[in-house]
Amino acid sequence: MQYNPAVITLINHQGLKILKGIQLQSPSPSIGLAYIGAYLKKNGFNYTAVDACGLAMNQIRPYAKLKNVSVQGLTNLQVLERIPSETKIFGFTCLFSHCWPLVLDMANAIRAQFPNALFILGGEHGTAIPEACLRSGAIDVVVMGEGEETFLELVQKVSAEQNWKDIRGIAYLDDRGAFQKNLPRNRVTEIDQFPYPDWDSWPLESYIQNSQVTGVNLGRAMPILGSRGCPYACSFCSNEGMWTRRYLMRDAKALLNEMEYFKNKYNVSGFTFMDLTFIVNRNKVKTFAQELISRNLGITYQIPAGTRCEAFDEELAFLLDRSGLRNFAFAPESGSEEILKAIRKQIKLDEFIGAVKAVLKTSMSIGCYFVVGFPDDTRTTLKQSLHMIRKLAWMGVHDVTVSKFTPYPGSADFAALEKEGKITTKIEDLSAVIDFFSGSNASYCRSLSSRQLYFWMLWLYLNFYVISFLLRPWRVIKNFIEFFTKQGVENTRYMRFFAELFVRRRKWLKSDPSLSPVV
Repeated sequence: MQYNPAVITLINHQGLKILKGIQLQSPSPSIGLAYIGAYLKKNGFNYTAVDACGLAMNQIRPYAKLKNVSVQGLTNLQVLERIPSETKIFGFTCLFSHCWPLVLDMANAIRAQFPNALFILGGEHGTAIPEACLRSGAIDVVVMGEGEETFLELVQKVSAEQNWKDIRGIAYLDDRGAFQKNLPRNRVTEIDQFPYPDWDSWPLESYIQNSQVTGVNLGRAMPILGSRGCPYACSFCSNEGMWTRRYLMRDAKALLNEMEYFKNKYNVSGFTFMDLTFIVNRNKVKTFAQELISRNLGITYQIPAGTRCEAFDEELAFLLDRSGLRNFAFAPESGSEEILKAIRKQIKLDEFIGAVKAVLKTSMSIGCYFVVGFPDDTRTTLKQSLHMIRKLAWMGVHDVTVSKFTPYPGSADFAALEKEGKITTKIEDLSAVIDFFSGSNASYCRSLSSRQLYFWMLWLYLNFYVISFLLRPWRVIKNFIEFFTKQGVENTRYMRFFAELFVRRRKWLKSDPSLSPVV
């Protein structure tokens, strides 16, 4: 097939910073766009990369749509200055729904100067609510689910001036304005066929230098992906619509080859796994850890998004510790069996406690994620979570994160609440998705108000950290010593909060004196 290659520009949106309160909001370089870019290049298409966040990390300004939230990165005018005038195809990503207003504003600004270009949106937000995104007027096509093959086919057909509307895995509005959602594309099963992410085209070093990473700062670290998908279907998660329920883990040797390659190329000492849940298949994880130990690369890694507990026993825990895993979290979500059943979490609390005990025998730092305010939560179920959190503190867990429930588009909970008229896909509702540590955002709990949930959240935090610090004050002292002697290395999430509160927020605030003071 002969192509007349269209000029392609891939754009990552700005970041959002919360400069007061207990919430941390750190952007990460877009591994999705880096994969898309690499796949384009492998198939003969060059592109221009514009990372609106990474290209101007120190440029902070107030965010008009939400109080106490600021925008980090280029203005839309500055983005436009970096776009080649001959661009025919734009690719945008939106992983989290609270970033959709940023993407929408940017796309509208670009549309004004490029009215005839094709605007394509990928990521979990577009996959979750494609029609709402298309009816915004800024987007022509939504790529749903895994994006590499679908985006490439779009580029190939546009370049060959062929009809692209029969491509599987896309949604669009037809000539009459009717919503069209094509059949989904089959998941790629040989995921190691994809080339390494094209980090050369993106400002990776800017993220590293400014410690803008998911999880904690373990030094010079970069993102990596070791698996795709998740086999579970929790009611609050949008994973199933994005990836189906098929979980695929990469071959251990292929994954280690990538880690070794990027370690040498970018002089990094660690990796942050961006997986939905990395530890599912015990045998494959063991093979990965054993291979990493045998290669002796001298690197560390973390799994900040949370992972399942079923595969853990002492053997696996010590193996992961030896392989360089330094920080990760389990996500029990609740201490109530009733709530776990309601949200389809599919974990047993006794097995979870057993996994925690196994990990605490190692040198790894472990956190746990809890949520308050699920629709079925009551004072009784929250007391059960409180009991669990106290138990974890007594056992020696290093961190907990307690947040208020927020429904994400594409999840079963969002669909149910939308049917009840309690939430919509309006941009105002989506903007507020970021604010899950506040006492003023909406409550979706049938029996407790937003204010009541806010106090429950603070009470759970207070119980955990008071017990934890009183029982093990030497651990806190050790972490502070390492933070100040090892160039800001953070062993726990509370050390990350300390660094954010007293170091990074002050740095961002200097960028614009009109921003709110640190609180």
